[in-house]
Amino acid sequence: MDYNTNIKMVFSIFGSPFDPNYFSESINVIPTNSWMEGEFIPNNKKNKKREESAWEYSIHFDTIYFEEVSNKFVNIFEDKIDSINKFNNLTLKFDIVLEIVEEQGLSLYFNKPFLNIVNRLSAEIDVDTYILRNE
Repeated sequence: MDYNTNIKMVFSIFGSPFDPNYFSESINVIPTNSWMEGEFIPNNKKNKKREESAWEYSIHFDTIYFEEVSNKFVNIFEDKIDSINKFNNLTLKFDIVLEIVEEQGLSLYFNKPFLNIVNRLSAEIDVDTYILRNE
């Protein structure tokens, strides 16, 4: 199977109490995923419930340049930071997933516009890396 190097970034907001539907309306962005505290976790054989509500927005590109992903995020969210910051006691996080094809490079460059948003949101960044092997 032939793979392409790709980068996925998930911007997550979660906490309790938190209403992701109201949040979507407030910032006028439809999430790629959301759930409410107390909902059953899908495909969980133990019937566990969500411990907090969450709102997620994902961006995914077949690319070796993180800047392409972060620029898209900045374009969508730059003018929404003040609205997002009106919500208190929430955790904000950027999960960056790098899937790198074996023997191919990748550029993980955090430019100033992206870092400015991360700072203004007091968000965390978590980076996971996976090496894909073409066989």
